[in-house]
Amino acid sequence: MSAQEHSISELKKMIKIGPPWLTRFERARVIGVRALQISMGAPVLIDTEQEPQHVREDPVLLAKKELEAGVLPMTIIRYTRRGDVQPIPLKWLVELDKLRLRIH
Repeated sequence: MSAQEHSISELKKMIKIGPPWLTRFERARVIGVRALQISMGAPVLIDTEQEPQHVREDPVLLAKKELEAGVLPMTIIRYTRRGDVQPIPLKWLVELDKLRLRIH
């Protein structure tokens, strides 16, 4: 087992609540929150020099690019009905999401 596969399996074991990837609702929330931050003047965390003009001007597209790059310092907090709580770094979920999409 390679080092990358080992880290992926370890990440899956560490996520105890919900699927080991971003749900469509979490993705929409992260993109919306980040797009609002960018539109209010927050600095963009990716290099936009190579992006087309329409991408550089659209906060939603910039937020999607940042999410895909895995550079957002956010945490997803998941709850169960029993009251259990698990904060999960967004970077983990993005990494596992990329792996899941590559396999399918």
